[in-house]
Amino acid sequence: MIDVNFKLLFTLQILHKYYFADQVCNDFSITSSATTNAVASGHRLVVRQYNNQLYVGTQFINTQPPPPPNQDTPLVPVEKGMQMTFYMWLNNPLFFNYTNLPSSYDTSKIYYFTNRNNNNIPGMNFLSAPKSSLLYNSANTYLPGDIAANGAGMIFSAIAPSDQANQHGLSDTAFWVQVDNNGYASAADVLQWRFSVSTYNFQSAQPGAAIAVSGYNAATNDYTLSVLASTITFNSPVSSFPLDLTLLKPGKYLLTVNADPPQWIYINDELNTSRPFAVIDIFNEPSPPSCNLVDTNGYILSPAYTIYFMNRATKWKYIINSGNSYSITDGSSVYQFTPAASTVTSLTPIPLSDQPLDMKVNVNSNAIAVASADPQRLASVGDSYLYSEIYLNY
Repeated sequence: MIDVNFKLLFTLQILHKYYFADQVCNDFSITSSATTNAVASGHRLVVRQYNNQLYVGTQFINTQPPPPPNQDTPLVPVEKGMQMTFYMWLNNPLFFNYTNLPSSYDTSKIYYFTNRNNNNIPGMNFLSAPKSSLLYNSANTYLPGDIAANGAGMIFSAIAPSDQANQHGLSDTAFWVQVDNNGYASAADVLQWRFSVSTYNFQSAQPGAAIAVSGYNAATNDYTLSVLASTITFNSPVSSFPLDLTLLKPGKYLLTVNADPPQWIYINDELNTSRPFAVIDIFNEPSPPSCNLVDTNGYILSPAYTIYFMNRATKWKYIINSGNSYSITDGSSVYQFTPAASTVTSLTPIPLSDQPLDMKVNVNSNAIAVASADPQRLASVGDSYLYSEIYLNY
């Protein structure tokens, strides 16, 4: 006797450190691309989102007697190279206020997450760019909030600016704070979004265009496979030209034109009329291991993927409306503030959270609990820090 049931092909969860209790992030809706809908139909897959998780189930054959544990086979085989594409739509307008990503959203860019990144720690399989792309480099400029990784994969967040002329390594606790070893979404996940036919602007007028596009090389797990190479000669030097990439299927590519700096780009004309926050590509491939949806025998592996966001840290500025001079203290003795005054500021950035911290204002020898920073109110005063302003009526 054979019964047909469903088993998870893979799952995806979205987490955020701002949400203190469980880190469950319900700020996004996830939808499937038109191509993915066809793939799901042809493979007897069911795709459902529940809260912060995406579930993709596959029909499998349940025989009598049943097979050994973890040897369930999809009713429709999941072939090598199968791809599923999903779109993340942001529903919370305050998301960038409490998220450690650039607060000004560039609509010409898009975040891109994929299991090809092979960004893993024990028990977690992240879809963000590998931590090797975040390795600390003393030649780089780091501003508060920027993140960097050490050789062991530990993530650090900058709490003070540094650059090549003012170098401060990750061990300098006045400039860096250790976070953990998770794989967080970052600027390394941002691609330039392009139509399949778009205008390419030169930095200066050019007599021609040597176009080279590299795609994913499954043999080496990198973007070194030449998928397009052409040369165009113009009648006279031009400052721009129509770049035709219609021969390429939707996806991530590395584009080089002449001697201009290479660009990581994403092409997908399905997004011509509306742009999601991010694209998620899930592949079934023999390597890297993060792309194994089934094993070499075709048995379902049910990997669990994660997209993880870090909470933004700001300097907290308490403004005493009465004009009196009071001091602010942290009950946990983690954060320090400037001396008593009518405006008191934290000496270092403090991570925002939906869990209030134990902050107190000291008024006439009495310690009175006060509010923590609210992500609805961010300010900048001309330096490299973002500030959260908290007004007190004392």
